[in-house]
Amino acid sequence: MVQLILWTIPLGGALAVSAWRLEGMGFISETFLHVTWIVIALVFIYQIVKIVQVNVPILKEGVPEDDKYKFKNVAALNSTYFANFGAELAIISMLPMFFQLTFSLTPATAGIIASSFAFINLIARPLGGVLSDRMGSRRNIMLIYMIGISLGLVGMGFIDSSWPLFLAVAVVVLTSVFIQGAEGATFAVIPMIKKRITGQIAGMSGAYGNVGATIYLTLYTFVSPQQFFFVLAGGAFISFLICFFMLEEPKNSFADEYYESSTDQVQATEEQPKEVTGQEKVRKAL
Repeated sequence: MVQLILWTIPLGGALAVSAWRLEGMGFISETFLHVTWIVIALVFIYQIVKIVQVNVPILKEGVPEDDKYKFKNVAALNSTYFANFGAELAIISMLPMFFQLTFSLTPATAGIIASSFAFINLIARPLGGVLSDRMGSRRNIMLIYMIGISLGLVGMGFIDSSWPLFLAVAVVVLTSVFIQGAEGATFAVIPMIKKRITGQIAGMSGAYGNVGATIYLTLYTFVSPQQFFFVLAGGAFISFLICFFMLEEPKNSFADEYYESSTDQVQATEEQPKEVTGQEKVRKAL
C-alpha cells in the first residue's frame, strides 16, 4: 500500500509541472496556477484516503499467500512506460524541428522525414508483444528492448549536420523500433501480474507514459536537442536497471490459462449464474 501511494505522487506531480509550464509561457495567470495546484493537492489527498480505506481492511483481514503479488513488478512496468512511451511523445514533439534546423530542410520535408518515427509504430509495437509471447521470457525481452532504447538514443545524441541524412534517418528508425516495441512488450507483461486488477495496473502504467512525456518535455526547454537525447537515454537505462533488479518473470507466463489464486477461483464461482431447475422454469412461465 505504501508503494502504491509513493508511485501515485508523480501522477499529480506531472500535472503540477504542466500547470507551472503553462503559467511560465503566459497561458494562465499566477492566480489560476495556484488554484490548479490546490485542486491537484485536494484530488491527491482524496485518492490517498481512498487507497487507505480500500486496502487497510483487506490487509487486516489477511491476504491468502497465493493471492499476493509483488508491487515491485508494477513499479518496474511504470518505469518502462515512463521511459518508452514518454520518450516517444517527447521525440515526436521535437523531431521535425530538429531535422529542419540540423539539416536545413523545409518544414514539410522535415515533417515527412520525422513522421517515419511514428509510422514505425504500426509494426514495432505489435512486434514487441509477439516477441514477448514467443521468445520464452517476457522479462528478458523487456530488458533487451530497454537497453536497445538506451543505445539508440545515445546514437541520436550524436546526430549533427555532418551526418548523411539517410544515416540519421536510419538511426532514428532503429531507435523507434526499440522504443515502440518496448511499449508492446510492457503491455504483454501487465495482464500476467495479477489478472483480477489488470485494468488498474494497465491504467497506472499507461499514465506513466504521459508523466514521462511531461517531465521530458519540461527538461527539453533547458537543454539542446543532442543533450535531450542523452537525457532520454539516461531515463531508459535507469528503467533497464529497475527492471533488471525488480521485474520478475510472471507466474505461468506461457500457460494456456491465466494464473488464478484461490480468491480468484472463489469469486469466479460466486459470479457464475445459478442453474434454474425445471420447476422454477414452470413457475416463472406461469
